[in-house]
Amino acid sequence: MPFFRSRVLRGALERYAGRLLIEQAEKDPSVLKLGAARKDVSLVYLDIWGFTEITGYASPEAVVELLCDYFSRMTGVIRASNGFVDKFFGDAIFAIFGAPVADANYAFNACTAVLACLRETAKLSAQWHVKGFGKVHQSIGVTTGPAIVGNIGNEERAMFTAVGEAVGLTVQLQQASRLYRAPIIICRDTHAALGGRLVTRELDVIKVQGSERTTTIFELVGTPQETPQQLRMAMDLFERGLRAFRSRDWDRAEKRFADVDKVIGDDGPSRLYLRRCALYRKHPPPPEWDLVHAHTVRLQKGEEPASP
Repeated sequence: MPFFRSRVLRGALERYAGRLLIEQAEKDPSVLKLGAARKDVSLVYLDIWGFTEITGYASPEAVVELLCDYFSRMTGVIRASNGFVDKFFGDAIFAIFGAPVADANYAFNACTAVLACLRETAKLSAQWHVKGFGKVHQSIGVTTGPAIVGNIGNEERAMFTAVGEAVGLTVQLQQASRLYRAPIIICRDTHAALGGRLVTRELDVIKVQGSERTTTIFELVGTPQETPQQLRMAMDLFERGLRAFRSRDWDRAEKRFADVDKVIGDDGPSRLYLRRCALYRKHPPPPEWDLVHAHTVRLQKGEEPASP
């Protein structure tokens, strides 16, 4: 007898638990038992900004239609790369790669999935704009590492999810993508797991929220095939600018970042560092600088820093 007696029941369960988890439960019902274990996974947090403005003037029916269309497309892309959509938060999506189905290539699959999501969202935004809605943009964070993964809850209700520091870092990277204006930001461990198979750009060193640990973060740019030579040249200039910046050579760093901004045109990370160069000329980092921006500002009384 099939694990789920009817197609209607199965469809309903898939909507709440996800098709991937239900398919695994048909093979091994024990995956639905309460309990979790520490496991290496890749976590993805996707958010769209600009959608809140749409909700302010669009009808409820239109908002639901747009949001369902977005969720449907993103879920399809994530599932095609062996990802599990854990939950929706408003217009955001949290997904797990590497569980509940084991996948030795989970970090790479997570990164190729979010690149595909970014392309799909650009198409969706253009379609919405033609219909009279404002444009939306996507911000994405990806982390790789240990997390506590499994069915968490009680006998009445539980969900397959992930908890731990990696979850908070994933959200932190997603939020940081707006500051740097880099659509996809990945952590150091994700970057290492890629092994150079995708094009990345080192952005910064940040402090992990809730801890004293710091980590290097990277922009996920794209596949080698879709990254034009001009962009690669600009990224090389940015790397040289970053080295000069960390060596406190503000003039050389400023020139490199200005060159990148000219080549790419309105480059978010370069413009951020141009503002920091101007700030650090007036307020240099302390001798024990750990490269984290939040630790560097030393203001005289009454002075206000420029935006970071």
